[in-house]
Amino acid sequence: MSLVVAIVVISVLTVSCTQRAAVPVPSRPVIINVGLPTPLSNPAIPWGRANMEPYSIWIELFNKKGFEVNGRTYNFRLFTADDRDSPEGGTAAAEQLVHGDDCKFLAGHWSWSYDTISNISNPAEVIFVTRTGGGIIYDPVKQPYNVFGTPAKEEWVAQVLAAHEKYPGIKFGLLEPTSGLTPSEIEQINRQFFDPAGMSYQWEIFHVGTTDFTTYITKFAGGGCGLIYMDTGIDSTLPFLKQRWDAGYKWPVGQAGGLADIKVYIDACGYEATQGLIGGYFGIWDFKETSVNPEYISMCQEVMNTISERQGKLYTYTDWIGWLPSHLLILTQAIQKAGTVEDADAIMNAIRGGTFDTTAGKFTMSGEKTYGSSVVFGCPCAICIVDGGRAVYLSEHPVKSIP
Repeated sequence: MSLVVAIVVISVLTVSCTQRAAVPVPSRPVIINVGLPTPLSNPAIPWGRANMEPYSIWIELFNKKGFEVNGRTYNFRLFTADDRDSPEGGTAAAEQLVHGDDCKFLAGHWSWSYDTISNISNPAEVIFVTRTGGGIIYDPVKQPYNVFGTPAKEEWVAQVLAAHEKYPGIKFGLLEPTSGLTPSEIEQINRQFFDPAGMSYQWEIFHVGTTDFTTYITKFAGGGCGLIYMDTGIDSTLPFLKQRWDAGYKWPVGQAGGLADIKVYIDACGYEATQGLIGGYFGIWDFKETSVNPEYISMCQEVMNTISERQGKLYTYTDWIGWLPSHLLILTQAIQKAGTVEDADAIMNAIRGGTFDTTAGKFTMSGEKTYGSSVVFGCPCAICIVDGGRAVYLSEHPVKSIP
């Protein structure tokens, strides 16, 4: 009797184990290495460093769900390298990310290292998601794997128009850096967008690396300008902001792109000199003219709340939302459309002409006469203004195409 029971028990256990073994075990997500070349050791470091924590938290949130391609789940792993906001730094960063860290994609890029990164990434067939604007000379033959995921030049135009709509009647001083565009091309863009808007403006061009802006301040003062909008980042904004205040002028000053931690400007230029500073704003929960996916709004708010809790104070920096997360969502949706992670040509074909839902709004990739695959439609372009120790939403002018 006991022998029969033992046999039955063993049989039941055997069947049970067989059934358990038949239950599929969820496979671990496949990891995709993504490289971020960014300034971590030069005057542009406030921007470079500011993005690190929100990027990390956003990717953690994204990876909880990941994305699927052909029945497999994928996650992103971010590698960073210091491009020192320079061509030489760009070469070293790209070499490390592409050949050292085996990154399949580069994304989140915004600094002055476009050409040298492109020289490394394109021969390796690594898709490089970057910006438009100063220092960008697009070559569709040599750069078939470049994607313009943030329309920085177009955003600057939209920022100026947003400020003009908020302050009608003020004469603008437009200060733009030497870049891939010639003065006549810059003038053409200005007249194409600012003249129809009825703007009164005076534009000047400065050499990249300029630290003494006295000459331009004098010119703007002589021209009767009441608001200066610079097509440049924090490295040029800080000296101009302080020098215009020291010279006795209280004009509001606008900076292309988002503002870094306001404390950085206050520490460098003084509290009073920083008031009225204007910059890009990606607090997508405040947008009034452009609709953004509620899921992405929630994710970004969770990132902001997490950092606020960690720092023990309200975290207000929002520019990160319009860069790496947006770029990764463009890549994700293109990969899914192409049905492959490995075939860079198929992914690029999916990007060109495609529409993508991102943290910065819906993008349609077009503008082939100018960039080949530039984002030129659908980006909500809002600006903020420094009020006390923080930057608050000011106005909004959605980006239009520069053909």
